[in-house]
Amino acid sequence: MSTNKHLEAFTQKHLKPAESLIVWGEGYIGEMMGKGKDTQHNGILLVTADRVIFYRKGFFGEVIESVPLKTITSIERKSLLGHHTVQLHTSHDALSFKTFKKPDEEALVQAIESGRALGTHSQSTTSSPALEAIRQLGELRASGVLTEEEFQNKKSVLLSRL
Repeated sequence: MSTNKHLEAFTQKHLKPAESLIVWGEGYIGEMMGKGKDTQHNGILLVTADRVIFYRKGFFGEVIESVPLKTITSIERKSLLGHHTVQLHTSHDALSFKTFKKPDEEALVQAIESGRALGTHSQSTTSSPALEAIRQLGELRASGVLTEEEFQNKKSVLLSRL
């Protein structure tokens, strides 16, 4: 199983005790060759049952942008020449994540949509059995028990049940 320095740093420093990852993907925010507020930051986008987080562990510091799932009003997707963009909109902000990996984009959007749907159907903190199983699968993948391929196969079956 391949490791990712951003994922390892995030899980060690910023993952809340009761929180577990559903899915994550590699990519970047900002603009290629951008400067100032448009600087490109390579990292990962993570989805938990409560939030979507962009995280980058850098040499001099970190970049963290977190959006609660319940505040996402819409998701915009664009694809051009193998370059995939997922833009999350809230009432006052937007997060634009870019990746070259179509499977990452698909898995991220499915998890975000599922989390949003759960949030609109239930105001309680409980989650569906399928979502809980996906969280547990994510933990197994992170610990090396499951390969990425095994995780993706089992996750797609569980997501189809939501």
